[in-house]
Amino acid sequence: MVKTTKTVRTFYLYTVSLISLIFLAVGIGNLINTSLKSTFFKEAEKREYTACNNYPYYFSSVDALKSSDSIPEDNQDIINQMIKSYEDWEKNNIGEACYNAEREKRMVDSLTMIFISLPLYASHWMIIRRERKKKDEE
Repeated sequence: MVKTTKTVRTFYLYTVSLISLIFLAVGIGNLINTSLKSTFFKEAEKREYTACNNYPYYFSSVDALKSSDSIPEDNQDIINQMIKSYEDWEKNNIGEACYNAEREKRMVDSLTMIFISLPLYASHWMIIRRERKKKDEE
């Protein structure tokens, strides 16, 4: 019974260490990837963020609405609201504003992975080393 418990415990420690090490590597890799793309390879990320490429359904008709003089008065408020909504969307979702928001989101995700997996890995690996050292002394 003691041998089985020790085997399960050892398996648990190595498994958690391995999984947390994988998450640590992925977090660091994503952080480096995002940093490189935001500083050196700016064009590489332009098509990557779908939030920056989702246009409103009335996107193609906004310019026509802005220049049209034949809009009925009862629809003018709705059209003006659509144009204002589009301009607000455009300000937040086109160009650097959108890319900066997506970069920050990615960096926060990566840092969260690192901050969770690093202590988890370190604590489990220290337990493994302590037990191995104890076993070598016996």
